[in-house]
Amino acid sequence: MNYNGRRLYSVHTREEIREKMMKEVVQISQVFSLSLSDATVILVHLCWNLCKASDRLVDDKEKFLSELGLVGSSDEDLEVAGEGDDNLVSTPFCSHKFSRDFWRDYLSKTLKKKEDERVLLISCLSQDCHASVGPATVEKLGEPVKEMYESYLLASFMESNKETIKRCPDCEDYAIQRCHEDPSSEDSGVVCLCGHRFCWSCQVEPHRPVTCNNASFWLNELLYKSRNLARIGKRIKHCPECYRLVENHDGVWKCTDCSVSQPSNDSALIRHMTLWETSDGALQRSKWDLEAVEEKIMDANCSRELDVKALREAWMLTVQCRLVLKWSCVFGYLISDYHSAKKQYLDYLREKATANLSKHKETLDEVTGGVITGGGGITAFRQKLGDTTATTGNYFRFFVKTLEDGLCDVKVDAYEDVTTDYWFCDRCTFQNDSCDQECRMCVFSFESPPHVALCNSNSSASSSHQQQQVPNVPNNPMASQGGTK
Repeated sequence: MNYNGRRLYSVHTREEIREKMMKEVVQISQVFSLSLSDATVILVHLCWNLCKASDRLVDDKEKFLSELGLVGSSDEDLEVAGEGDDNLVSTPFCSHKFSRDFWRDYLSKTLKKKEDERVLLISCLSQDCHASVGPATVEKLGEPVKEMYESYLLASFMESNKETIKRCPDCEDYAIQRCHEDPSSEDSGVVCLCGHRFCWSCQVEPHRPVTCNNASFWLNELLYKSRNLARIGKRIKHCPECYRLVENHDGVWKCTDCSVSQPSNDSALIRHMTLWETSDGALQRSKWDLEAVEEKIMDANCSRELDVKALREAWMLTVQCRLVLKWSCVFGYLISDYHSAKKQYLDYLREKATANLSKHKETLDEVTGGVITGGGGITAFRQKLGDTTATTGNYFRFFVKTLEDGLCDVKVDAYEDVTTDYWFCDRCTFQNDSCDQECRMCVFSFESPPHVALCNSNSSASSSHQQQQVPNVPNNPMASQGGTK
């Protein structure tokens, strides 16, 4: 998610990635007076490391070329290799000639094998010949092999640059390039031009605030387990007479042994699975809303490109926020049972984040109608759209960071024998005065995370208590441990 306006990645076509690859080939070719074919073989062999290629060529160019099979046999041998049947082909560096069909079969099998094994040099198919096969040889073999070789080169280039360039896992048309070397997790995943969203690191659905390992654990194990438990739960209940579990067998309830009862943790798993699926339903509806808005914009033929772009980004933000809310359900399940205060505070934050997102959606509905119909002042439209996008984006940035930091400001311990002049709320951990009968944070809701003025109309509290900070911001009064009332 791009909360702060910084461009985190760009989407490129295969042809654009190929152009980036060829720029490196041309650079090595021109600097060291090599053919494009030889420069390509060198870069593939060195995993597209320009610095390493330059160092090897500067140290001893002839020796390095010889090691790679880029130095030909005697001139006489090469001259003989160029004569005879046009259907016979050899590399530029040896006299071993084979039919085009033989070459095609050999290269087809070799390229498929090399994609799996990451072997970076292709040699002449003659036994004990180390002459390299590069674009100069492949060029003579026709389109099917040329196309396969091009795909091989592109895959090699992207694999060697996988920290900054990745292919969309859902389509073959686009690749995504990081615009910053340090992906600091300031976004909520990548969105390809095909519409597919995925996590940059693990390629699955964006899953902040959950780590990649925990997302995989949830998707591959816990989700399946929770659905099985839910199915079992629908046919098991407690007997009203003996309180043992009874199971439904073809409409007849029969008592079972109490050892069949589910652990309490299973109930928590089922609850969070239900929350997850409910949140997923809301996410799907947000995706449909985004698609519907895209169609309306196209049908209305809106001419203000910058305004349309801002509108698309605002609607896309709803999808990204729904993803965060969905995965926060998993985050809640993974919190240890020993941290009940954190679980309760997470529920509180989710409730506030959901309310914030609903307000954003209402504003978008209003603004979108104005854009489509052409009604309303353009200045007011831009202001309202900019405000709701910034407010919602910043709120969810705060929400995600609070969770990823582990709700570190929630430090509630109970000390029965300790008397203090304050107490912490078990739900949100807000520090209240000992004279307060209710938590002042829970009683007075807030709209945005940074600072909120709280006025208790039923109390004559001093002005120093009229403004408090929300957890997980600097100078948070709840960061210290204390007793309960």
